[in-house]
Amino acid sequence: MPYQYANNMSPQQYPFQPQRQPHGRQHPPTEPEKPNEKARAKRHKWPVVFLLALIVIGLSVFGVQALRDRQVARLIAPYEEVYAPGIYINGIGIAGLKPQEALEALREDMLGKLNSWSLNLNYRGHTFATLTYSTLGMTIEENQLYALLNQAWQLTHTGDVHTRKAAIDKLQISPYYGQVAQSELSDQQLETMLSQIAPFINKDPVDAAILHFQPDNDREPFIFQQEQQGARFDIPSVREQIMAWAAAGQSGDYELAGEAIPPTVTVAQLKEKVALRSSISTPISTSSTENRNNNIRISLSRMNGMILKPGESFSFNKVVGPRTLQAGFYEALEQVYGDLVTGVGGGVCQSSTTLYQATLTAGLTIAKRSIHSDKVSYSDLGQDATVYLSSGREIDFSFKNTTPENIYIAARVRPASNSSKRLVTEIRIYGQSLGEGVSYRLNSETVQVLAPPTDKKYVVDMTGLIVTYRDEEKLKSKAQEGYVVETYLEKLYNGQVVERKFISRDTYQPKKAVYYRGNTPVP
Repeated sequence: MPYQYANNMSPQQYPFQPQRQPHGRQHPPTEPEKPNEKARAKRHKWPVVFLLALIVIGLSVFGVQALRDRQVARLIAPYEEVYAPGIYINGIGIAGLKPQEALEALREDMLGKLNSWSLNLNYRGHTFATLTYSTLGMTIEENQLYALLNQAWQLTHTGDVHTRKAAIDKLQISPYYGQVAQSELSDQQLETMLSQIAPFINKDPVDAAILHFQPDNDREPFIFQQEQQGARFDIPSVREQIMAWAAAGQSGDYELAGEAIPPTVTVAQLKEKVALRSSISTPISTSSTENRNNNIRISLSRMNGMILKPGESFSFNKVVGPRTLQAGFYEALEQVYGDLVTGVGGGVCQSSTTLYQATLTAGLTIAKRSIHSDKVSYSDLGQDATVYLSSGREIDFSFKNTTPENIYIAARVRPASNSSKRLVTEIRIYGQSLGEGVSYRLNSETVQVLAPPTDKKYVVDMTGLIVTYRDEEKLKSKAQEGYVVETYLEKLYNGQVVERKFISRDTYQPKKAVYYRGNTPVP
């Protein structure tokens, strides 16, 4: 920029000009001065000389000053259109740069700093957004930058050459540092962004559930819905962490995650509620007819898959229903009043007996139970339960779920584990776990033997095929002893009996010998 130099004086500034002799015609000589005129001229001579001396001195001083000005002007000329040394803005030296060059350099530096930090917001392999300082509200404050550049320019471009030279020299000792005030990081846009991401992460927990009870699958009788953890996206906490990373300039990847919300119910907890409490099998005699075996199958199928809620009762006769041909049952031998007779539904007592043993060893409460009048082949004395439902006569077996959880019943006829040719009746009961290492078993003891009666019992052979005449007789069945049996429920822990509970005292009456007698009078 142009400068105006002081003390450049034109000839017109001089008040006086030196005298010259004229050329051409000569004037006639003057008359000699008179003495008083000489004295007067002498008195006027000294002021003129003094004035001339001052002018000469002034011109000398002015010439020296002008020389100095020109020398200083030459020294500062290199900084006429650029910034002088010793000027720093935002830590960057701008010496030797023109104003526009300095502006561009500083703008580029500030832009580089804005882009010097980035953070990827990732979630399960997906990048939702990439944050920069610009995202967090930082901007290039060009108004401040303009002001600092103008201020720095004025330092060495204001005043005369000496003032400017002095300012340039001073910067060598005490440099100028200008700093654009950094705009504060703002979490407002980040807050909005995280709020938009939150629905993709927030998830309600899913409790485990029993989807299906499949009683015929003894390995996996229950199908579960697996539990799932929920998640809660903690926006304030995530926002605080990201702002801390930004403040520290820590770039990279930030893995978004929700705070885990555990489910209320897990599969492990459900398995404790549907553990196997007991499994009882009773053998089916090889002499059992197919009709009898089918009656057992039908009765078991009516209870197979049943679920008893806490407090609910189970009635064998209500569940199995009437044993009739119309209900699908078959004719087979059954025990009635101590005698084996053919009836519809023969064999279902093996189902009720197996169920009785299973419920006892499952720790359930027995409500009704009756014993057979005689020993049965598939059960020990004291551990049987007979049922009957026909012609207005009913003998029922029932129990109650006194546990705090559901009871699940699986019942079937299957091949014996030691022989595929033999069949067994199997009932499994599931419910709340009895406890690690805990199981139950029945133990019956005969406490008294009752002698059989000595008198006989006769049965008339109406067919005449066995005996014919009334004075003829033939042994049908021998006399039998009776028994008094006490049954206990033993609790075992890791195979060792730790508790013994009395269950029942059953009396099996002795039997008279039975003989056939003919129906035809003696001739």
